Amino acid sequence: MENVQETKVKRKSPALLIAVLTAVLVIGVGSVSAFFLLNKSPKVKYLLAETKTFTQMGDLFQERYQNEFDWMDVQKKKPVETTQDLTFEWNDPNADYDMVEMQRILNNTTFTMKQTKDPVKKEWEMDFSGKFGSVSSEIVTFYFTPEKLMAAMPFTDKVLFFMDEDFGKMMKEADAFYEGPEKLGLSRIFEEQFSMDGEFQKYVNEEYMEYLYHELPEEAFTSEKEKIEVFGEKIKTEKVAMKLSEEQVKTLLIDLFKKARDDEKLKALLKEQIAFSTMTDDVSDQQLTDMITDFEDSLDEAVNEVNGWHIPNGLESTIWHKSNSIVKREFAMSLGVNEDEISSLKIAGVQSLEKSGQKWDYSFTGKDSYTQEDETVKFTGNLTWKDGKSDDTLTLTLPDADATYKGKEELDGKKRTFNREFSISDGSFSPRLVWSGTAEHEKDSMKADHEFTIIDPSGAISTSDIYLRLKQEAKIAKKVDMPDDSDNLVDVGNMSSDELDELGNDLSAEFEKWVMDLMGDLQSELENF
Repeated sequence: MENVQETKVKRKSPALLIAVLTAVLVIGVGSVSAFFLLNKSPKVKYLLAETKTFTQMGDLFQERYQNEFDWMDVQKKKPVETTQDLTFEWNDPNADYDMVEMQRILNNTTFTMKQTKDPVKKEWEMDFSGKFGSVSSEIVTFYFTPEKLMAAMPFTDKVLFFMDEDFGKMMKEADAFYEGPEKLGLSRIFEEQFSMDGEFQKYVNEEYMEYLYHELPEEAFTSEKEKIEVFGEKIKTEKVAMKLSEEQVKTLLIDLFKKARDDEKLKALLKEQIAFSTMTDDVSDQQLTDMITDFEDSLDEAVNEVNGWHIPNGLESTIWHKSNSIVKREFAMSLGVNEDEISSLKIAGVQSLEKSGQKWDYSFTGKDSYTQEDETVKFTGNLTWKDGKSDDTLTLTLPDADATYKGKEELDGKKRTFNREFSISDGSFSPRLVWSGTAEHEKDSMKADHEFTIIDPSGAISTSDIYLRLKQEAKIAKKVDMPDDSDNLVDVGNMSSDELDELGNDLSAEFEKWVMDLMGDLQSELENF
């Protein structure tokens, strides 16, 4: 049994590690290094076109949503107070008595989240409340700093808190079998590293993009002028091809895996990324260390296995670009752990990235190593942006279903009006999620109204005109109102198990009384409808 499991792990590793390599390459093309500007060999032309095209797509997206990006920048520099109200509307004329009662409750209920966050002082207040008819109630208010978490609840005058460094000790007092992290990692909620916007991306850009540039052999690249047709238009382009033999691919992979395995800074940054993404789970420091050890082991295993892989045609990638903007692409690669289990991937398509609109028409064809049957996925896109108005369509055509996005927007100064539809269809089932509304972003404030509903022409989903509405308002605030020493602060992080039990009993009694009073108010409100 153990050998079978090991075989399964080994057969997964090529795909996994190819994915890792691809991610590194994708991240790497996000920056232009100085050496690109000093050399115009076919290799440099290829990498420069990839880099420029990647940057161009990001610039076009940011240009369209510049107001939103500007507001995001404000939130990174100043304290901002944000209020979000969530309401429902459900109107089903065929509902029975019980459902009518449920409709009345939902249609008169509002959930509110209000938060104030200071990214400079690293203080964050997050308040949750609800309202049913005229009855309002606080639910809980959390306060965060990099060192401390505090919680205020409506049924007690106590403000509970614990220091981040005491989290593990507190959890062990509450649960003798606790094996989670010693710290919750509160400092990470004020960081943006997980968005790949910080040191991790910078390091990979600088270290691995330059590494790959030097490792890719010059003789693998060729270039020539070629006139092609893209969306019915004849275009003069430069065709740049990269063809790596089986041995060259293996050498590149082995050297890359060895470099990553021995790169202590990369592993430290990966550990930070994993810790950030799992901070709400019980992942201990030892488990994080074990994950990095597994990462090292998988790279060691791959280094030993690569020479046994079969890559019959090597790797072929060809791009056609005009002024460093890619307009056509072809890619082909086959890979298998042995010569009888070869999987292949082919990518072919054209694209146009103009300020007034962007188009894509791509096909992805894969052949499974077991069935040896081709399956093709097609992606088409047509985005237009002219005079502050957009008309967008994106379609993903799968073998058994289609997924489509359609959107229309209009920007009038700082106000954006939009209607966006996401749909999926397999011939008999074709629901659509409709997201419509308005959003207005000023220099010191923003407000938005969103409405969500599901439409199903097939009748498979009974939506009965159900609407979910989200209202947002935000403005620059003076400061975050954090609890101070005059409040009834209770440090649960330094309590013994007996003290925690006693506190729990006291809070339970206060909670039960609060719930009884609240239920009485809600019952009276319901009777008055």
